[in-house]
Amino acid sequence: MQPTTETIALPPALRALADPTRLKIMFMLEGRRRTVGEIVRFFALSQPTISRHLQTLSAAGLVRREKVGQRVYYAIDTGRLGKVCVELASCFPCCCVEITAEKRTKPARRGSGQREATN
Repeated sequence: MQPTTETIALPPALRALADPTRLKIMFMLEGRRRTVGEIVRFFALSQPTISRHLQTLSAAGLVRREKVGQRVYYAIDTGRLGKVCVELASCFPCCCVEITAEKRTKPARRGSGQREATN
């Protein structure tokens, strides 16, 4: 029997990224860290709603919080996001790349008979 969407449990990071608002928040955080207020001003959503989205992203390990005085900044956890990307790519056998969390390898050029390791 082939797995269906009902039988496959998605990792928390992928479930968190499945929401369009959370994905937009991730795009906002790509360039720099931001406060909840900065994020709220971009969306037509309330501060508690944005805070819940940030909490979901944080619980999934995609976003980290940093308190500086009275302000709390949110930023992408680049290490964790990189691991999520590696995990996602390794799910597809059609990718011509073997990927591990420790080391990435590319297929060798034709005729060389070896694989090149990249970091």
